[in-house]
Amino acid sequence: MTALSSIAHTKGFTIDSNATISEAMACMLSNGNGVAVLLKDKKPLGIVTESLLLAHMEALDHASKVIVLAKCPVISAHKNRPVESAFDMVVTNNIRRLILVDDKGLYFGIVLQEDLFDFLEEDVYKIDLKVADLLPPDVSVISIGEDATLHDALSVMRDKHIGSVIVVDGKEKTVGIVTEKDILSAGYRHIDMHQNIGQVMSSPVLSVSDQSPVTDVISLMRSSAIRRVVVTHRDGRMRALLTNRDIFQHIKGNVARMLEIKLRHAKEIMNLLPEAIIEIFDIPGQQVIHWMNRRAQTLFGKELVEQHPVMLMGDLSWNELYSELREKEIIQNNLVLIKGKSFEFSGTLSQNINSRYIKLIAKDVTEHEAAKQILKDEINEEIRLRRENEYLMMQQARMASMGETVGYIAHQWRQPLAQLGGILMNLESSYLFGELDKPYLEEKIQQGNAQIKYMSQTIDDFRLFFRPNQEPEAFDIADAVRQSVQIVSASLNYYHIEVKTKFKKGRFFAVGYPNEFSQAILNLINNARDALSKKTADPKTIAITIREQGDKTEILVCDNGGGINPKLLSSLFEPYVTGRRESGGTGVGLYITRLIVEQKMKGKIEASNNSDGACFRIFLPGVS
Repeated sequence: MTALSSIAHTKGFTIDSNATISEAMACMLSNGNGVAVLLKDKKPLGIVTESLLLAHMEALDHASKVIVLAKCPVISAHKNRPVESAFDMVVTNNIRRLILVDDKGLYFGIVLQEDLFDFLEEDVYKIDLKVADLLPPDVSVISIGEDATLHDALSVMRDKHIGSVIVVDGKEKTVGIVTEKDILSAGYRHIDMHQNIGQVMSSPVLSVSDQSPVTDVISLMRSSAIRRVVVTHRDGRMRALLTNRDIFQHIKGNVARMLEIKLRHAKEIMNLLPEAIIEIFDIPGQQVIHWMNRRAQTLFGKELVEQHPVMLMGDLSWNELYSELREKEIIQNNLVLIKGKSFEFSGTLSQNINSRYIKLIAKDVTEHEAAKQILKDEINEEIRLRRENEYLMMQQARMASMGETVGYIAHQWRQPLAQLGGILMNLESSYLFGELDKPYLEEKIQQGNAQIKYMSQTIDDFRLFFRPNQEPEAFDIADAVRQSVQIVSASLNYYHIEVKTKFKKGRFFAVGYPNEFSQAILNLINNARDALSKKTADPKTIAITIREQGDKTEILVCDNGGGINPKLLSSLFEPYVTGRRESGGTGVGLYITRLIVEQKMKGKIEASNNSDGACFRIFLPGVS
């Protein structure tokens, strides 16, 4: 483990808390990174940045105390924390530098965003990213004419919430760039802000093609000691301005790579599962088995790693399976004969920027296939009972299969990951529009931590779900519902969805499994949110009611999202039934919800359509 202290800058970034604005500017220009840390008794008291000073440039009194402007919160970490932890802190807090302290809270040093590029490059950036992959389709370049003044450039930066502006001539050709550092330097030297920008602009401006690899751009920025480059089309026309912050922020979108960093123990968990799991890289023109868990190696042989899947199942079976994967991106229970045994293969094909990978779960059903034929012969006259028994067998087989649990966990994590992304986007938008304050930041941090805690708890909850000796307990239904609403509050706010509740804490109780019941309610809220997210007109509401119905407690979760396809109502709670296949629905959420409510809570769940949406009713036994 590499500690943050090993990559920290320990000199050149601090000033006394009583320092003047002029002294702060000198420190920032000296270290070249546009930041100064204010210390009092060797403890970090505040932080001053270029953008902060530029916001008050015209009214700056260079002799006044800088502490009055140091309103940016100090984000700090212990010097011995691992470097990997800095990534989360930088992205989550939308900052470019991290203050390090020792055991006593005394200042130790500072880690810059640029320092993390070197450390994270091997794990994060050695992928096939191109500059074009980082640019939104509607991005544009903010520019000013070469006859503009320093004041004009400063005004544009403030209005657009940007750290630099491109300078163009009369033919819209790039001739230079003005940055926050340039304006700060001019202010420090008392240059008249109505002077022409030619006094401070940098020229020429380095440019890269939108087809350039991101790794090349990072190298160029480091070697040239710059933070931004102009991106051009193939014909040379200017397309965008790319900053190192844009590159760093993109890491949060590379979910697969970040899961690899954050969840390295996942393969250890899969090695404990009773099902065979196989990962395949789908390289253009060929496929290669990349990894097999212990069960797969025992069944098929570990020598298959780095071999083509044809070596596992033969040309015909692999071509049929691969063709269906390419068409549907998911397969379920495909029967394949391998060395005289029958295996059911289920799996998915996923896309990651410019590459693809396949994950397969193989289940040995040799005995099951033989027993199924005998069963058909024996109970041919009792077709209804045969179907019920076969359905029960399928449920029991699925519940016994821990390999299927991996799919369930992935389903449960999909929404929290999206909600974390929404929280990060909200923070970024608030920062860009100058609306980011400490209460709002703390609120979003709490919401993000709740999502992460829920994702971690999900693994334990699903493991405990299959233990028959798990003990039920009495719990407040209202608390469980509120917990579910809180977890998805960021996502609901993003889609302007209002949750209306009609119940009281401490009035309705149930005996069962509160964490699993919260997951069941969360699944219903997620389904309602997905339906409402497609609705263009307000209001968008989810109404949750808890009330007495005789000797039972009734929980209603209703929305005004248009309702459920009537063709799906009769089979809605069966596995892999979904009306959202095109948007990534797997059809396991409501299946799990029914298992929790009916098998674990001894209750009943029903679905219906009301006048303007869907309504789910849960009935739980009352507590005497």
